[in-house]
Amino acid sequence: MTIWLPPLRERSGDIPMLADYFLSRYAAEMGMPNPGLTKETLSILDHYPWPGNVRELANTIQKALIFNRGMPINPEVISQAISGHAPSPAAGLGGADDSIRQWVRDKILSGPEEDLFEKCVDRFARILVSEALTITGGNRSQSAKLLGLSRPTLHSKIENTGSSSKPRSKKNKAL
Repeated sequence: MTIWLPPLRERSGDIPMLADYFLSRYAAEMGMPNPGLTKETLSILDHYPWPGNVRELANTIQKALIFNRGMPINPEVISQAISGHAPSPAAGLGGADDSIRQWVRDKILSGPEEDLFEKCVDRFARILVSEALTITGGNRSQSAKLLGLSRPTLHSKIENTGSSSKPRSKKNKAL
């Protein structure tokens, strides 16, 4: 007996249920919690034509779990999974935003803390300065330029946040 089903592109109402099924299945197989899908991601899945039908949807969900960092699967990750390429560092910024949001949420929910806002701002400033210094090999002029700061302002941020860089060459020590 043959059962005919229309292609997935003609059954868009099935996509959220199938995506959730595959997400739960593959997350369990990988031994990770089900991260869920954002509404924007579901919209992308709904509007994609699915030439490979249900098998392509299953493979896309599996790839998205591999690319994902434990947060709800966002549009950048699902787009990368559909295209079959690992996310580039620039594409991962959406995931970074999710990680930052989770860290902030955890800090807020851990209970009242005096000067929490300032402590968080200082921590991000320290990370920004430290990363710029690392990227430039400790060159403060280049770091200031990358951060859109004057050199004296960068120096002040280094003093205030305790940021450091990799050891600099003798040439750059005077900077």
